[in-house]
Amino acid sequence: MPLYEYKCGSCSRVFEAYKRLSDDVSTERCPACGEKAGKLGISLFGAKTAGSGAPGGGASCGGGSRRSPFG
Repeated sequence: MPLYEYKCGSCSRVFEAYKRLSDDVSTERCPACGEKAGKLGISLFGAKTAGSGAPGGGASCGGGSRRSPFG
């Protein structure tokens, strides 16, 4: 499930909520004041795995660094 980030229009609190892809994610209730909050976006996070600090770019296949197709 994606983790969405919201900001309350009344108290300006920023919070996160897990939602299914099929759920309406446009509005959520603020846990602090109960008012409707608007969606800011999907929260991003990183996961640290064993060997992620390995030299050569930390490629997941262990073959050293690879060129990215994005740049």
